[in-house]
Amino acid sequence: MARKPRLHFPGAIYHVVLQGNGDGQVFNDDCDATRLLLLLQEGIEKFGHKIHAYCLLPASIRLVIEVDKEPLSAIMQQLGFRYTAWFNARHGRHGHLFQGRYKAILIDAEKYLLPLARSIHLAPVTRGINGDPMRCPWTSHLAYCGREQVPWLSRAMVLAHIGETGIRGLMKFHSYVNEGIMQPETINFFSGGASDPRILGDKEYVQMVMKLSRQKYQPQIGAERVIKEVLERFKLSEEEVSAPGKRRDCAEARAYMAWLFQYTGCDTLTNLSSRLGRDISSLSSAVRRLQIKAKKDDQVTDHFQKLLNRLQR
Repeated sequence: MARKPRLHFPGAIYHVVLQGNGDGQVFNDDCDATRLLLLLQEGIEKFGHKIHAYCLLPASIRLVIEVDKEPLSAIMQQLGFRYTAWFNARHGRHGHLFQGRYKAILIDAEKYLLPLARSIHLAPVTRGINGDPMRCPWTSHLAYCGREQVPWLSRAMVLAHIGETGIRGLMKFHSYVNEGIMQPETINFFSGGASDPRILGDKEYVQMVMKLSRQKYQPQIGAERVIKEVLERFKLSEEEVSAPGKRRDCAEARAYMAWLFQYTGCDTLTNLSSRLGRDISSLSSAVRRLQIKAKKDDQVTDHFQKLLNRLQR
């Protein structure tokens, strides 16, 4: 099943995640991290985009990127290629450093830019790497608080949401980030909304994005409708699909449900796993197996497409 095309228009802002291959290390030491930051700077000079926040974790990279004329794909392909070549040469290794395609969610900056910056700056804290965001050297938090200079980092748009300027604005931002340590994160920045899995924003924002990107807007698809269509297609009841056991037809129905949940963004796999009484890792694995099978079996692709077509009517 082909992926939906990337969304692009000048001024689009994305939450971008690069994950280490097999959750492996992408940084071994400060020299690796310094090289990555240098490549980020060189990319800005080449493509003219902006980076509003960043966090370099041992096994992943999180960025907030605002594009101009060049699409995000060109930016990320160059970054991934250049850093992988440098890392492999330095550490005497071969092969892929990052896990497949980078993940990018286009965000409504008015609503989500400030909390996303906080989420990124707190990533080392939530991962248990360091309990104090001010002691995390490989995020943009120190630069936001005036403790170090990163000339290529664009801070103005994030700080504009704070409502203060100068030193007071920097202090208020630091306090805002620290408040997040004790508050559970309520926004999932790693997936889009119900209207489109590529976009974190409400229906009106999605429609605007589609118009700017010259793509057709697809109406919202609800979780209840996805479950209903799959159950009807497999001639099963929800009780049968949720019951303990390893019935093949029930397992297949759950896999298609989970795949459609991911593809349409109608709801999270966490909620589906709770509803069906299955572990989320089991549903994720079932989706991966089904997607691999679809590459070799046209019937699987056809089955998925027919379900999707019915949902989009």
